[in-house]
Amino acid sequence: MNAEEIAALIAQAGHQDPDLRAEVASELPGALSGQADDPVPAALIRLTSDPVARVREQATFALGQLAEVDAPDIRAALWRRVEDEDRETREEAVRGLAVRRDPGAVPLLAALLGETTAYVQTFGAAAVLGDPGLLPALSTYDPSDPGVGEALRSCDPAARERRDAAACALLDAVYALLPTVDAALYASRFEAHLTLSLRTAGGGEVTWDADALLVRAGGDPRRAGELVAQDI
Repeated sequence: MNAEEIAALIAQAGHQDPDLRAEVASELPGALSGQADDPVPAALIRLTSDPVARVREQATFALGQLAEVDAPDIRAALWRRVEDEDRETREEAVRGLAVRRDPGAVPLLAALLGETTAYVQTFGAAAVLGDPGLLPALSTYDPSDPGVGEALRSCDPAARERRDAAACALLDAVYALLPTVDAALYASRFEAHLTLSLRTAGGGEVTWDADALLVRAGGDPRRAGELVAQDI
């Protein structure tokens, strides 16, 4: 979107139709520029305080999980919603804080996990937060259920240490097989997995989910490195 289109979209955030305001909230994350003067986060923050619950829920979800940005005013907006009268809005606020690795979200997320049914998004947030304090609640779920196994591994310090060691061995294997490449491992603030990145000769970047790559290789870092070599 160009600046005029973004401004027009933000202007619709004040429309009297709550369905339109909710739609605006869902579209705003796609308009993020990442610039210091980006007006999108402020517009989303305003919508999280909308008088209509479904607008607040959509805006809190968009700000919390779709907009990969972080700042004190964003966290403050999410904290204001953790006691919202609307349950779905509360849950989105907690998950939004968790994926920003806010330590204050640990007891709130544990409480969500302690309920009869937890959404897969809650397990995903637990995996990103990666706090051992979530293990008692996570242990009540079947590790084979979607998202549970990853959350358990991420929150278990010993399992995370093994994962990190395997990823480092993978990086060593890539350099052994492709000694001239520019490779790196990194973790996004908003994701639980590690990413393996290779710079191409043309200045581009090729990436892999390092955890998934190791699974493909049966846990063998050298075999995972061979898969990378085959891919490129």
